[in-house]
Parts: sequence; structure tokens; C-alpha cells
Amino acid sequence: MARLHLPSHIIPLHRLWLFPLIAGTSWFLTLAALLLTWIGRGCPRYPGQKNPYVAFISDIAAFQLKPLFLLGGTTTALFFIATLLAVHFARYDPRMYGIDDAAWKMRASVLAMCSGVVAGLGLVLLAVLDTFRFHEEHAVLLLVCCGGLVVSMVGTTVVYWEQAWGASPFRGLRVYCIASALTVFLDFGLGVSFYTLMQLYYWKASGILEWVMAFTGAIYLWAFVGFVSVPEEGIDEAERRALLRGVAR
Repeated sequence: MARLHLPSHIIPLHRLWLFPLIAGTSWFLTLAALLLTWIGRGCPRYPGQKNPYVAFISDIAAFQLKPLFLLGGTTTALFFIATLLAVHFARYDPRMYGIDDAAWKMRASVLAMCSGVVAGLGLVLLAVLDTFRFHEEHAVLLLVCCGGLVVSMVGTTVVYWEQAWGASPFRGLRVYCIASALTVFLDFGLGVSFYTLMQLYYWKASGILEWVMAFTGAIYLWAFVGFVSVPEEGIDEAERRALLRGVAR
């Protein structure tokens, strides 16, 4: 399979870390604005709200600060897609990590990238088709978005697994890989707990878990800053270009 290369003539390699930083910050601020607005207005219950105690994100976004959620969700989605593409291209680009992978891992990278694009576009449509006015469409899009996100997260974790738990020359990358993997496991546990508690009608606990899970997503995005930062190993100071000559086996 042909090697993947980052178009550094369009996007400088030293600026790729801005993608996950903007994605994570945009998501965190959007969630914080929704939650603080709901609390500040006395925790109102919205028409069609299923949880009687804690409003879900989609409930608040459908009635309060919808333009903000649309802007924040779109920004997060677009920069998430850019982040995911950069993360997987950086793994194989010789100017970054230049890792010589097995063919199945490269196919897993492509699957993770495609799933990430689906998840990102799903998030944009979720913001447009809110749960109150387009309830059925919103439910389908939520399933599509979550499904794409799960496949993307699992695929990326599998592809970078050896960097987290094996011997790696990229010390900085290893730290961020471990942080990312732990966040994925945490989100999986939160997701299972959230769904189980919701099915058992533990509304307050499930509502809180949804918000915790969503904020954890911001941490997951921020962890990618270390994935796409040019590694210190192999920087050509004379030409100020990242030319990693060694290949991680």
C-alpha cells in the first residue's frame, strides 16, 4: 500500500496541533455554555424532554443557544475531521513518524478516517436537525454519529496501540497515546453505564453521565495535540523542517 503524505505545502507540519486544540476547546466551551445556561435559568424542563431531572444536551440545544450549538458543533466537527486525518497521515509520513506498518493497520487507518468523517458530518446535521422539531431524524443521526465515532476511536486506538504499550523511540507520542487509550476506555465505560442506567430509568444518574461523557470527549480531542506535534527526534534545525529519518519498528 502506498505511503500517505501530509500536504505540508498547504498545512505546515508545525501547525497541525492547532486542529485538535481548536476541536477540543470548541466542544468544551459549547458544552459549558449550554450547561451553565440551563443551570442559570433554574434548570427548566423543555417540551419533549425525556429525563425529568437532568436535561440532555440535545434538549438544551433545541431551545436555548441553538445558534451557538450549531456554530460550536460545526467547528468541532470540521476540526475533528481535520485532526483525525492529520493523526493517521502523521503516522506514515516520513517527515513525522514514518512508521512502516502492516497492510491491515493501514486499512484500519483508512477505516478510522472514513468513520471519523461520518461522525463529524453527523454532528453537523445533529445541530441542524434538533431533537424537538426533527425528533426521528435526530435519533437516526445520533446513532450514525455515535457509531462512526466508536469505530473511529477504536480504530485509531488499535493503530497506535504499540506506541502506547510497546517500546517506542517517540517518548512524547507514547505519553499522549496512553492518555488517549485511557480516555477511550473511560468513555466506553461511561457509555455502557449511561445506557444501562437510562434503560433502568435512573434518570438523574444517566443525565449526569451523559454530560461527563461529553466533556470527556474534549479531553480525548486534546490528547491528539501530542499525536500531530512534530517529534523532537529528527527535527532538522538548519532547515527548520521535520525530517524524521528513523523508522519505528
